[in-house]
Amino acid sequence: MTPRRIRVSGVRGDFRTPPGWPTPTDNWIRANTFWQPPAEWTPLPGLKPAPKGWQFWTTNRTWDNAATKYYAPLNGWMRVFNIAAFASTATFIAAFIAHIPVLGLAAMLLFVFAFACLVVVHVRRRRMTAELITHATRGAERARAERLAREYQRYLVDAS
Repeated sequence: MTPRRIRVSGVRGDFRTPPGWPTPTDNWIRANTFWQPPAEWTPLPGLKPAPKGWQFWTTNRTWDNAATKYYAPLNGWMRVFNIAAFASTATFIAAFIAHIPVLGLAAMLLFVFAFACLVVVHVRRRRMTAELITHATRGAERARAERLAREYQRYLVDAS
């Protein structure tokens, strides 16, 4: 069963609802963005916990827009990829028209180089995203703990 992705306007991540769980409210998602519930935690008594290792959050387009500056070092790799891909195509066409096998070999080498650049971009972006999500998760845990402490303090004041 594919998890439901709950998208809330202005939130940089989508909540992935585990199987059998109810859909959280927009307010809950906003208040708990990137908070990773502990193992065995459930939103309601009687529900099955999320499967082990469940990722509750995934990035969305607003994440990409917000992280543009963070991903900027990858732009150089993409420029190299674009140049190598263009050069590979042009060299292949020239080799085909002129019937020069050495140009065909050069085109293949440029293609392999371009592909390697693309792999580097995707691997680095995935690692950078994981680092950012880890950072966001730590911040969400801190903010949630502070919010719950404030709410409890208000409760104690109101109860007395």
